[in-house]
Amino acid sequence: MTLILVYEKEEKLCLFLCVCSPAWRMQLESRLSVHGRVIVCSARRNDVKQQLVIQRGHGGHTAVDCGCVVAPVLQSGSEQTASGRVVLHDVDLCHMNNARYLRECDFARFSLYMRNGVFKGVRALGATMVVGATTIRYRRPLCVGEAFELRSRIVTWDEKSFYVEQRFVSCKDGMVSAVMFCKQNVLRSSPDKILQHLCKRKVEVPEFPEDLQHWINFISASSVWTLQCKIKIIMLLWILSGSLVLFGSFDVWYFLRGSWMVIKSWFQGPIRDVLAEQVIHGRVLLHDLDFMCHMNNARYLRECDFARYAHCTRNGLFLATRALNATMVIGATTIRYRRSLAFGEAFELRTRIVAWDEKSFYMEQRFVSKADGFISAIMLCRQNVIRGNPQKILDHLCKRKVDCPEISEDLQHWIRFISASSQALRAESGLDDKTK
Repeated sequence: MTLILVYEKEEKLCLFLCVCSPAWRMQLESRLSVHGRVIVCSARRNDVKQQLVIQRGHGGHTAVDCGCVVAPVLQSGSEQTASGRVVLHDVDLCHMNNARYLRECDFARFSLYMRNGVFKGVRALGATMVVGATTIRYRRPLCVGEAFELRSRIVTWDEKSFYVEQRFVSCKDGMVSAVMFCKQNVLRSSPDKILQHLCKRKVEVPEFPEDLQHWINFISASSVWTLQCKIKIIMLLWILSGSLVLFGSFDVWYFLRGSWMVIKSWFQGPIRDVLAEQVIHGRVLLHDLDFMCHMNNARYLRECDFARYAHCTRNGLFLATRALNATMVIGATTIRYRRSLAFGEAFELRTRIVAWDEKSFYMEQRFVSKADGFISAIMLCRQNVIRGNPQKILDHLCKRKVDCPEISEDLQHWIRFISASSQALRAESGLDDKTK
């Protein structure tokens, strides 16, 4: 039966069309009579015409010729019921799985929005609805074969979301087995606009229940925390991206460790004897290994760099060189590997100045295994001085003339090799002819 309700408010006619039971008819009459006089006319659907003709009669009465739908009735607190039964594919531990409750709630909400017209209003306004949050409380499990009713209703709404309550009521004893609240977010519109579009009037927002208000407060607090986490994650991603670019472009660990060696040596205190041997300790780590599972040959030279930084910081050579506006650079190195250093093996790296000439310092560096004191490798380094000479640096540092130690035979042979190699390269490039 098609029921047309007509009521009058401030000389305006408002019409509602719905298909309902007699109980609904009484509820609608009592609800609409608050606003004005209600005239109820019943007509079969087949008798409804395509046009609605309203004429005012004598004595202010309203004559209605049954017509087409004008607007749906939306009662925000109206409850809709869907029936269900727990079947085998719903079960985990012989009762309904928790995920199935949410699945059933999805279907019930689809039905609710279809029947109350919310989906139609959302589509008309070009909006979309998505689930923003859900909370469910399980009071008693629903067992296999147990029938239940799933009662859904829109409890209230705010500027962004509808709040829907859904209850699983056992048909056996009427107990509420589970109750769920769903926050249904509205995108590109708002619940007020949707309801106003459906009802052709502004719909008052129902009061928020206390338990729902607590849940909304929780969502708000969680949202703030989530936003803070997102900001931190974004910042972390930027830091990681920047670090990746930095580590991919520069040998960052070299500069970090070199700086650390200088700072550490600075606070360890000076060593006044420039010819004294200095020791640093090390251990072969994973990043020092090559395919042979021992310390890679390039890592020996790297460790020697850090040892020289510490050596020149503690004996004052760096400060003296800087005071004289000079600079020191590596001119040549030679290293002899006597026994490999294995993974995890501890060693000492001993550094000392063995001699100098008018252009360079000559330094010896030894890798000594802590396991048995064996000299695993020995390196000689020629440290060239630019815009100065070693003798002036040592005189400035020691405030007196320092005599050069006697040059050992092996060092003399290496110095002659460097000189011969330099002359051969100069001749090869034609520099000797230009300098004559």
